[in-house]
Amino acid sequence: MKYHPIRMYLVNARQNLGYSQYRVALLMDVTHQHYNRLENGVIGAAIQFKTLNLLAIALEIPIEVIWKEEVSYQESLVKDDDKK
Repeated sequence: MKYHPIRMYLVNARQNLGYSQYRVALLMDVTHQHYNRLENGVIGAAIQFKTLNLLAIALEIPIEVIWKEEVSYQESLVKDDDKK
């Protein structure tokens, strides 16, 4: 089974609003399963800009903050791959 690091910035933002994964998915107009895979890192490769924008709107966070957090997340994936 492959290890998928969780996008904690999404978890923290969602929990700070008191939202469930299901509610964020509804706000983004995606399935609950899709949002769950994003948050849990199963979809680990770069996220489309459209999805980042939807996340920013749903989680009430400026797109620049989401972008910065996602860049950090992607850099951590590269670092993890380099260790292997």
